Amino acid sequence: MATEGVASVDTPPSAAWAMGLRHPAEVPGQGRTAAMVRELRLGRPCPAPPDVRFIVLQVRSVLAAGVLLSSSLGVAFVAPPCGAQIVVNEILGDPGADWDGNGTLSSRDDEWVEIYNASGVPQVLDNYRLSDGGTIRLLRYGFSGTLAPGARKLVYGSTSVAWETANGISAVGLSLNNAGDTVRLWQIAATDTVLVDSYTYASFEVLNDRSVGRFPDGGSEWRLFDHRAPYTGTTPPLGTGCEPTPGSPNQCPTAVEPAPWSRIKQIYRGPAADSR
Repeated sequence: MATEGVASVDTPPSAAWAMGLRHPAEVPGQGRTAAMVRELRLGRPCPAPPDVRFIVLQVRSVLAAGVLLSSSLGVAFVAPPCGAQIVVNEILGDPGADWDGNGTLSSRDDEWVEIYNASGVPQVLDNYRLSDGGTIRLLRYGFSGTLAPGARKLVYGSTSVAWETANGISAVGLSLNNAGDTVRLWQIAATDTVLVDSYTYASFEVLNDRSVGRFPDGGSEWRLFDHRAPYTGTTPPLGTGCEPTPGSPNQCPTAVEPAPWSRIKQIYRGPAADSR
């Protein structure tokens, strides 16, 4: 029995892959590995070799006479060039307050999405785009500038409206659906558009001024910031009892216990001072 090897090179993720159809190294019928799922969700960890590609090796077993006996697909995966680790970090889709601070409560203008630089280096945002919706990619905002390590960038619905207006797009804002939606972060890379990160939320996650976000910032776990509308359900993500944190760390401030002035003075003066 002879073995025939056919090697091919696939370019970095295409728009079809970016829509979430499959991972380039995915073997049909065998599902995704944990590493593939992470790459689809968070992008590839830095650093990585600068000159690698997705390599797919197809091996066919044939008889000497050339009759196909069986075929199998083996995949050798090597990470592509290191990409920016910018993630969707927190989402508020059903505002009940004037979050953008313009003096008016608006279901359109006061929605917001926060992104976060989870890498250890500054990241240029000029080629990043934000979208929502299902299988149709609807761009809502184009980023610019540089995001420092551990820093956040907040996009309000009103910010989105200004960008849409400037670019001749219907001014609908972020258009986050209260019944559930998907927020996607894209990066334009040469002729390709790569999905960097995405999050699909259910209606209870954004109901009545709740936000849903990574806990802690940039982490893999998502939790509800539900102080304004406490969540008592058992379906994840679970509530924290904390306020939404636009532009701030995704955490709960430590509760402060009320104390009389005499007790405060004692703490700073020490017990010996009161015995004089």
